[in-house]
Amino acid sequence: MPKIIDVEQTRLRIAKAACKAIAGKGISAVTMIDIANAAGVTTGMITHYFESKADIIAAALRIPFLNLERKVAHRLAKGETDLATLLDVALPASRSNFEDSLIWVNFWGVIAADPEFRKLNTTLNREGASIFAHVIRSGWPESTEWPQEIFGTALRSIVTFLFGLSAGGVTNRGVWTAGVQRSQLKLHLGLVRHWARQQALQVSADEHSIVTENGWMTMDLQN
Repeated sequence: MPKIIDVEQTRLRIAKAACKAIAGKGISAVTMIDIANAAGVTTGMITHYFESKADIIAAALRIPFLNLERKVAHRLAKGETDLATLLDVALPASRSNFEDSLIWVNFWGVIAADPEFRKLNTTLNREGASIFAHVIRSGWPESTEWPQEIFGTALRSIVTFLFGLSAGGVTNRGVWTAGVQRSQLKLHLGLVRHWARQQALQVSADEHSIVTENGWMTMDLQN
């Protein structure tokens, strides 16, 4: 009886192997042979499941997203509600998270010169933003009541800051130590939350003022 192959699991296994190969050699230098060797398969098998090297890299770059979702879900299941602790899994502060960040830092280094990678970056950023939005709403329940513009600004600020911490933690670990990364993340989150709350209160106050003014106008017209 022929062996049944799970296509998605095979693609995932190759993508994970590509992560290790990229972490070792970088996106520009890694080859299909490197990826095949890391996965323990032939290059022919890789091309059967992926159309190109760019296709494999796209799958590899989604692995950190899968890891992030899995680790956050685990912490939420344990009752964790602190946003800084939930987002800690996105930092290269621990050895298990370092490789995920390294893959993305490698990718950022090549997208400027490659239109295909720039397009891929836009797509992946949208996917990542939806994941981070879920994490933020889980850690800050009140954020579900913020106007979309305020939440969107807070989300962009936090994601951009996380990217910066990732770059620093990967390229200059002596300065951007685990402790520095975590303390800076807590500080930034505190500032963003304070700003967002103040903005949301101002919007609420403005809306209340408009409603009150309209009420007075109605009364005046009736009189």
